Amino acid sequence: MPNSSKKNSNHLYIAYLAIGGILGDIGTSPLYVMLLTFKFLPVTKDNIMGVLSLIVWSFVFLSLKYAWLALDLDNKGEGGTYALLNLIANTKKRLNIKNYKWVIILATFLSMLCGALLLSDGIITPSISVLAAVEGIDVVYPNLSPMIIPIAVLILTGLFSIQRHGTERIAKFFSPIMILWFLSISICGIVSLIKTPWLLKAFSPYYAIYFLYHHPIGIVFPTLGYVVLCITGGEALYADEAHYSKPGIRIAWGFASLCLLINYFGQGAYILATHNASRPFFGMSLIIGHSFYIYMLFLATLAAIIASQAMITGAFSTYSQAMELGMFPRLEVKNTSSKLKGQIYLPVINRIMFIACLATVFIFKSSDRLGDAYGLAVTGAFIGTTLMMNIYFFFNYKNSALRLIFSQGIILFFLCFDTSFFSANVGKIPTGGWFPLVIASGLIFTMLSWKKGTRHLFHSIPKEKMDQFYHILESTRPSILPGTDIYMTANSQIIPASLLHQLKNGSVKEQIVITTVKTTSNPWGIIYDKELIKSYKNGEINLYRVIIEKGYMRLFINLPNIMHELGLDSHPCRYVFGTWNPVTNKKGFRRMLYSYFIFLYKVSPSFTRRFMIPYDMVLYLGSDIEI
Repeated sequence: MPNSSKKNSNHLYIAYLAIGGILGDIGTSPLYVMLLTFKFLPVTKDNIMGVLSLIVWSFVFLSLKYAWLALDLDNKGEGGTYALLNLIANTKKRLNIKNYKWVIILATFLSMLCGALLLSDGIITPSISVLAAVEGIDVVYPNLSPMIIPIAVLILTGLFSIQRHGTERIAKFFSPIMILWFLSISICGIVSLIKTPWLLKAFSPYYAIYFLYHHPIGIVFPTLGYVVLCITGGEALYADEAHYSKPGIRIAWGFASLCLLINYFGQGAYILATHNASRPFFGMSLIIGHSFYIYMLFLATLAAIIASQAMITGAFSTYSQAMELGMFPRLEVKNTSSKLKGQIYLPVINRIMFIACLATVFIFKSSDRLGDAYGLAVTGAFIGTTLMMNIYFFFNYKNSALRLIFSQGIILFFLCFDTSFFSANVGKIPTGGWFPLVIASGLIFTMLSWKKGTRHLFHSIPKEKMDQFYHILESTRPSILPGTDIYMTANSQIIPASLLHQLKNGSVKEQIVITTVKTTSNPWGIIYDKELIKSYKNGEINLYRVIIEKGYMRLFINLPNIMHELGLDSHPCRYVFGTWNPVTNKKGFRRMLYSYFIFLYKVSPSFTRRFMIPYDMVLYLGSDIEI
């Protein structure tokens, strides 16, 4: 019992963190969803009931797909489309499924597509959330409208500047604010709804179906295109799984979804009573009083900041997972928590997103205009994730017809929502939907370029198995020099290409150390040891292997100190790294693809400083490599 109580309290604490860390985006959707939906839709009882019913069943869809099913499709605690890709590949390998190589290729492309779309969405979300909150000034103080963009820029600058402090610290500060936000918007909703409780009938799917059936496509699609904005940010429930836990996310979502639905119903009641849909969220708060309106304006701004945080956190996770799969260049990753490995900060990505968000604000200038850019990326990612789920089910239930049929029914249910929402957003392309498509296209091109380029470079770099070292030594007969050469390699069973290059140059040190660094799930620990693999020429050449297992919180390793402790730094000592200059003679599109890879490869940061090696002890060896 005590263990069970402690476990439950831990889930509640993580749910508390999750409210502040991942629910900000979907939590601020009431600021603009009803406003945009009724921008052109006439205010009638049937339309209000239909829109509210569509919102309710959008929440049901999100809960079933992401809060229930997707969270169980994790890869060692990691969520998101890249984790799902790993899960698919591991399932195929575990079940020893032959063939179906094209399915893995399809899953890889879908993961690229989803990742690119979600990253582009992560740029739009902070902009629209902050703008929608600050624009609340217009309701009572229209003379302050010229200050909206400067205030939004100031808020975004502050937000991105605090990212280095880490997810856990930020969530501890944000969670109380978001809990207050959800409680406050539910109070607004209850006060507005109390006079028209019959609106709660909209929980029945009848009203959504009635709305869809009795309106032409020209009204249904734009309406769905704006209604779906009520669940944008919901994919963060899956993408940020490593930052929080399944029970924690589910508890947090249960609380938040109830408060959100109450507010949406309250806005519906307000619009029906006043026939004013210009800013129903803030108009509803004015009913309670001017002081409460000021309070909600201030709280909405804070909530918008937190909404942006949810997508920034998701972007860090998405890029990190893609990087581990070799889809993006390696960038500096800082772990910000000793409790959870998934809590990370990427300085370069943070700077890029900051610049992109500012550009978005200056391009679109208002949340109304950004509403047309918002939604297409998310709904495209919805479809991609569902198709990847289907691939996983196909591999996992391939030999069980009943389970496979059941899983196909679930997938079909999700696809009905996915395709409807996506189709409704296609019409936004000319008026703003082009923006996330341009960003996503650039990201996909980057992923294709990096993945194909690194693969060709890897296959082009000379390499041999460790047991071939003696034969290579005999054939090259290099001169033996005093001292130690230390070579870094990701695979301790392979002779580093830089060592092969050194042998071809005709010399080798009397002491050769092959060093591999592995990251463990332990936050801070570090273990290392040496192994004498072989002595050649009666001990004239000694080949050592050193494997260092470090905790994931250790960004830096003092490699010279480790080698000194192991007695592997006889003078003169050098640390040898392979450096290659890729060149290409491809034509047409392939030349553009590989040329872009070469540019990325050359500007990618060097990580030799992570090993705290003095610059005068580093030696780079390499040559031109045609790809």
